[in-house]
Formats: sequence, structure tokens, C-alpha cells
Amino acid sequence: MYYANDVVEQLRASKKIVIYGARIVANEVANCLMSPPYNLHIDAFMVSDKEGNPDELVGIKVINVAEGIPYYKQATVIVAVLEKYEADILGKLSILGFKNVISLTFESDLWSEIRGNYFKEKIESEGKEYLTLERELCKLTSDTNPSHLLTTSLYRAVCHVDRELQMDHSKYNWEKKIQVGAVLTDKRIAHIRDNTGNHISEKNPCYCELTALYWIWKNDNVSNYAGLCHYRRHFKITEEEATKIAYSDIDAVLTIPILNFPSVKAAYVHDHAVKDWEIMLSAVDVLSPDYGDAARQVEAGNYYYAYNMFIARREIFDKYCEWLFPILEYCETHCEAKDDIYQSRYIGFLAERLLTIFFTKHWNEWKIVHGQKEFLKY
Repeated sequence: MYYANDVVEQLRASKKIVIYGARIVANEVANCLMSPPYNLHIDAFMVSDKEGNPDELVGIKVINVAEGIPYYKQATVIVAVLEKYEADILGKLSILGFKNVISLTFESDLWSEIRGNYFKEKIESEGKEYLTLERELCKLTSDTNPSHLLTTSLYRAVCHVDRELQMDHSKYNWEKKIQVGAVLTDKRIAHIRDNTGNHISEKNPCYCELTALYWIWKNDNVSNYAGLCHYRRHFKITEEEATKIAYSDIDAVLTIPILNFPSVKAAYVHDHAVKDWEIMLSAVDVLSPDYGDAARQVEAGNYYYAYNMFIARREIFDKYCEWLFPILEYCETHCEAKDDIYQSRYIGFLAERLLTIFFTKHWNEWKIVHGQKEFLKY
């Protein structure tokens, strides 16, 4: 194992394992833990209320939590839900006397690490090499004395509607904050804003953090490596490590991917408009037909790189943006407008899958490594 060794050992030592939840997150956690390198047995799924939940998931029964008390009180219970349900469920389990509880909520860093082991096994089973940012940086010597300065600029997208964070994030003060959607408000929260120079700031409601990506592409002409993260999601690296990347042979840093079952397409159309997915594939076929095979591979596969987060060598960063934004413009032109605020962010959602298509296409050409992220709670 590379990630979360102590938790993995705890799971392997468990006589019984129960997953609390029976929706998408629970499905992903179950599929992951039942596959290599874990090969664990899941005894049951538990829910607060059977109404609206399936009778079984991946062939395993779904029961009411009260039903499970006589059989699973000593079991290891994995809470596999969205963050907004976590506190209530943990409180309920504590009151009911469940002591061995592990939280693998959708955004949690621990769930990311557990997925990382699965993904590493999957990649290596396909005859490919799984590279981590941590190990690659350890290979670099610390006595580098360059004749000229190289830089890695990691931009952090922030917005005037962001909620205040309770967690300390001062260790990321070295990141370059860029205010997105700045043209839509008079409030100023960052020195760098996406409404200066060549920009698409007005598209922020549907492009999300991609208005920052566009700004970096068009206006930052000095960085040797460039990247993007969010006010709540950061690459787990220091400023010194970011500088090291600039002197490495790394081409791109991606996050540990999200798992989707039965497929990336199926999960997308469960939450979003199937028509948008079809238009995105059409855009790839029309504008970049040589990416068609990679697009179908991602569509039928079970992982994608989320959050539109990555760091890349500048020529690769530019190549990606030159490829991405025409496809997004095609989608914007052909997709229907959305009334729902969340669904109106569809361009940002599609771009996550396009990021995966792009790097899938170039996997064998470039040195692509995976970096851990840190998710900051409110």
C-alpha cells in the first residue's frame, strides 16, 4: 500500500464491514473495496430509512440501521455519503452504540487515498506505471543551483460568494489568489482578478473556475509551470515543493481520480443532462477527431480527474487550453440553458471529463504524476 496504510490494515482486520449509505458514494466505495488491492467482503449496507433506497446494491442487501444493531454493532462501519449528511449520521451511529466508524465521504482526503490505492493497482494491471508527485520530488537533489530562475505558479480560484472557512489555510498563502467572476460584482477579494486583460469573466456562472484557467492562459506569460486549485481544494504541496516541480522532468500533476460505477457516462447522466454529454462528444468528434478514441475510453471507463485541478509544464498547459476552450464554446452554443443554478455550471462539469480525455490521449507521451489534495471544511 502507498496511501492510508493504517486504515487499510484496520479494514483488513475487521471481522465484519458494513457501509452506511446506499447511493452513489456507497456504490463507489463498495466497488473499490471489493476490488484489488483490497478484495474485502462487505456484509451489508445500512440506511436510516429504507424508503427511496434500493433493496440491494452490488448484490448485497440494504437494511435499516435499527435492523443492523443486533448483527453489526461490533462491525467496522464505513460512512459513505455526501458531506452534508456526515455529521447527522455520525451522531446517530454514536447514539446507537456503533464504535468502529470510518468516514469516507465524497470529498474526504481519506477516501481520496483509498481510491488512490485502487487506481494504482488498476493502472499497473494494465502494464502502465503509476507515478506519485511525492516520490518524484524526492528524487530531485536539494543542491540545485540554476543559472536562471524557473517558476511554478499555482493559482487559487476564489469567489465573492465563497463561505468563510473555519480550517486554517495559512500554509497555502504562497498560492496566487485569483478572483473569479469579478466582472459580476464590485466586491474585491484578490489582487489578481479574472476580469482584466484578455478574459471571459462574465461566463463564470457556467464556466466556474475555468474563467481563471482562461485568464492564466491568456495573461500569465512568465511561469514555466502553471496550475489551478480552489479555495477549498489544494494540492498538498509546499511552496518549496512547487518550485522543485519547475526543475523536474514532470510534465503534468493530476489529482487522484474520482471513481464512477458502472461508468463515467452513467454517473454523469445520473446527475446531469444526457444531451450535454452527447453534445460534448460531438464537439470532440468535430473539432478534435483524433481524441475520439480517448473520449470513448473515458466514457466507458470508471474514473475521471475532478475539480479542473492540475499543474502542467507551460507548453502542455497552453496546448490543453487551446484544445479545451473551442470545445467548451461548441458545447455552450449547442447545449440548452439551465434554470437551476447548480446545473447551470454544466460547462465546468463537462470540462472535468474533458481534462481526463486530454491526458488519457497523451498518457504514453508525457510524464504524468498524481498528487494528493487537501479538502478544507467550512
